[in-house]
Amino acid sequence: MPGFNTLPATGGAGGQANMSFVASVHMTTYNRSWAQGGTAGYYGMFSVNQENGYVYFVGATTTGGPLNRLVNVTHSFTRIDIIAPQNDMVSLYKAKIKSTTEFSNPFANFASFPSIIQSSGNFVLPNNALPLVNVMLAGAGGGGGYHSGGGGGGGGVVKLTAYQAVGTTSVTVPGGPGQGNQSSGGRTYFGNVYAIGGGGGGQYDHAGAGANTNGAIVANGGGGGGHNGTRIGGTGTEQTTSTGLGNSGSPTFTGGFTGGTYSGGSSWNHVGAGGAGAEGNGQNRDSSTDTNSGGPGHVSDITGGNYTYSIGAGGGSHSPGRNGNHSGNYGSGGHGGANAGGGGIQGVVIVRYYIP
Repeated sequence: MPGFNTLPATGGAGGQANMSFVASVHMTTYNRSWAQGGTAGYYGMFSVNQENGYVYFVGATTTGGPLNRLVNVTHSFTRIDIIAPQNDMVSLYKAKIKSTTEFSNPFANFASFPSIIQSSGNFVLPNNALPLVNVMLAGAGGGGGYHSGGGGGGGGVVKLTAYQAVGTTSVTVPGGPGQGNQSSGGRTYFGNVYAIGGGGGGQYDHAGAGANTNGAIVANGGGGGGHNGTRIGGTGTEQTTSTGLGNSGSPTFTGGFTGGTYSGGSSWNHVGAGGAGAEGNGQNRDSSTDTNSGGPGHVSDITGGNYTYSIGAGGGSHSPGRNGNHSGNYGSGGHGGANAGGGGIQGVVIVRYYIP
């Protein structure tokens, strides 16, 4: 149509500036295909009845998006496929977009407050807060192994920046797995986004818990148990867009590290290997008898000061009784124990919200 790709600003009363109207179609059925072509650009398909629906811009590739939203179509198209309620009318607009530059430190001049959520429930955004928040989630730490056990791995850390939060968001915060059961830590949820837990440490004749040992999907593997031959550390798993991170809020994941491996002889005073932390692998062990540490955790200032989360725990030895080193911070692994392994530390959700 004339002027379709030149896009002058809209003039006269009504409408929105720089949104060029193309045409409207009637939904005689809920599924319609419209032979309307166009070039790359920003498009909006709007429902007259303000109903929900979906639109696909089909060319050499296909780009989809919901009705009543602006969609960035990066390719030309020859038709538009629409799913919307029957008897609705939908209207296509093409937007003329001006160039901009990034606004650095957008939250710097706002008052901000951290909400530290230590139990399952809901996060309720204050009415006077911006609808964008920064969020950090830590999965629960894995439990330590017993009798020269390996240390538990720290939970994964997921961070969201300028994440859209409106009203109430459900939260699930798992506790640690308890004492001496080598269990993997549970997942922490903020809405549909989650951070997986750490792997359990192996007991004296077991490998560390992780994806390579018992099928568990853990962020950071537990350390192999001491005393009895070679016991490998558990393997960590990196989360992706399709496994818990989603696409919103520039999500990042910290973790995916491997627990340490024990490779010494058979002696009760040999120490199990360290669990992996969110920032590094656990320590390997041979026939050494001193206690050891796990992998390093992730440092964040989201609460206002620098704190370390999801630290891997050290292995222990049965005789003379030594427990491995470990931290009490959220998401950290439980120590490998002389007799009973330490419980992993619970997960956490921390939300920093901003008030103009």
